[in-house]
Amino acid sequence: MNIVIAGAGELGQLLAEKLTVNNHDVVLIDSSVETIDQISQSLEVKLIEGSCIDLETLKRANIRTADVLLAVSGDDAANVLTCQIASRLGVKKTICRLNSVFFFSKEDNLQPETFGIWKYVSPPDECVRKIAAILTDRYLLEEIRFSHPDAVMRVFEISRSSLLAHARVKDLPMDPALRESVRFAAIVREKQFVVPHGDTIFVPGDKVYVAGTSDKVADFIRWASSDQGTSKASRIIIAGSSVIGTLLGQTLCAAGYDVRFIVKDSHDGEKLFEAIPQDILVVNGNATDEEILREAGADDCDAYISADIDDEDSILSCIIAKQLGARKTVSVTTKPEYIRIVPMMDLIDCGISASLVAVNAILRMIETGTMRVDAYLQMHHAQLTEFRISNSSPLCGKALANCKLPSSLLFALLFRNDEVIAPAGGTVFMPGDIVVSIVTPETEKELAPLFPDR
Repeated sequence: MNIVIAGAGELGQLLAEKLTVNNHDVVLIDSSVETIDQISQSLEVKLIEGSCIDLETLKRANIRTADVLLAVSGDDAANVLTCQIASRLGVKKTICRLNSVFFFSKEDNLQPETFGIWKYVSPPDECVRKIAAILTDRYLLEEIRFSHPDAVMRVFEISRSSLLAHARVKDLPMDPALRESVRFAAIVREKQFVVPHGDTIFVPGDKVYVAGTSDKVADFIRWASSDQGTSKASRIIIAGSSVIGTLLGQTLCAAGYDVRFIVKDSHDGEKLFEAIPQDILVVNGNATDEEILREAGADDCDAYISADIDDEDSILSCIIAKQLGARKTVSVTTKPEYIRIVPMMDLIDCGISASLVAVNAILRMIETGTMRVDAYLQMHHAQLTEFRISNSSPLCGKALANCKLPSSLLFALLFRNDEVIAPAGGTVFMPGDIVVSIVTPETEKELAPLFPDR
């Protein structure tokens, strides 16, 4: 596809990197000469210097022939206007990044399409949804969504007392119906990526990717931790009054959590009291100060979430909070360089990249031929990909057991019309079926011949 990206900040650059890897033709627009020069050293994309709301700049980017426009600068108003111009010039798919959705009002008949916006993504909203999801269980680390609304992949860590600890995949002592409704897609063990098979034995510390329908995956995780009693978080500490931190506080307070904040100055605290009507405790001070963390209760909290605008402070405060006794730590960062680094830190349970969360949300909106990337994984250099089976696919009409797939490949789910299927040996692939796999750089070449474009 021909894709024009307006805005070459952290999100725009990350999108350009991921989309060019998947063989899309990308044009990147930015008004900063310094940014354009820097990108030219690392990315092989067409670069246009100029304002994304300038008609001549958009014409130089060949906007009339674009299949998709991604307006992802840090200026909401500029993104909306860029989408409006592109839509008038014939671009059907315009995706707008917004930190706030105050532009829209059903009551006043001001909908996204009013501004020529096909779809929009709010990185703060996406991050808050992701964080709220993993707070439902102490050992839950990540939740990933697919094109099918009822399908989900969740990542959880196996504790020493888990029913999965030291059990073999094919011998799990559980209800067979539940066992057949979920699939183990991958394991990250001591920072290594493992493709699980029947003889694979789970060990404490494994981070397991399990896929299925949302309710079945939830049932499975509850079963796996049934001997640990309730593990849902209750007391939450949020460091930072950023847009993400404030929105997260509003969401968690409304859900009944005991929420406490650490902010650097009293003015930020006053704004929090205005934004959140529920009772909250606000501690003024630096979240990297051990005494401030103790005052907020970080030494006895269910989850400590750092949403500080300073990535380094966010990471450091999580490490200190974990050492003090926080049962779960979540660090939210924006710089792309931390995408792979933070999830590998032992004292940080969940590393969430706001940029990667936004990239994944946008990728789920773009369908391309027989391949669709749903998400790049936080914890490993791999991507979660959907593949559509065509009539010419060598898998078409064959049962999974007869496909002779390499041992490094595993299909986690199959979507057939409205049905979500956990594929087994007897599952026969049909034209139009969509299969889901975690793809690493090593397995990508092996998968390509199985899913021809026609």
